[in-house]
Amino acid sequence: MTVKTSAQLTRERREFSGLDSIADELVEQPRGTRYAVVAYDVKRVSDEIAEGGEKIPTVQFTHIEPVRGDLEATVKRILAERYKDRTGKDLDGDPALFDVVPEAGAEELLAERAEAQAAQDGQP
Repeated sequence: MTVKTSAQLTRERREFSGLDSIADELVEQPRGTRYAVVAYDVKRVSDEIAEGGEKIPTVQFTHIEPVRGDLEATVKRILAERYKDRTGKDLDGDPALFDVVPEAGAEELLAERAEAQAAQDGQP
């Protein structure tokens, strides 16, 4: 069974996003896995015809609070334990739940565009 996620917090519920409190840190150091405590509920359950009529729940995050220091180590340990309980496997490193596509820089985009244009014009 598949579960979809929805993470948009409305303006009225903005106070429940602790990520705003570390926005500067996220800008200054955007790389690396961070840990948080989250709460979620079921936003909807939909019938997916393409999936043979399977009912697919969509959960929405209702509260998120980042953790640091000893709490971060505790959350990481709990995640590893829950993962092992669920899958029977050890958790190695910091896996990504969603596919991450690295953003191309401006220079890279311009180079790709020039290559495409040259190929279209028949130039090497």
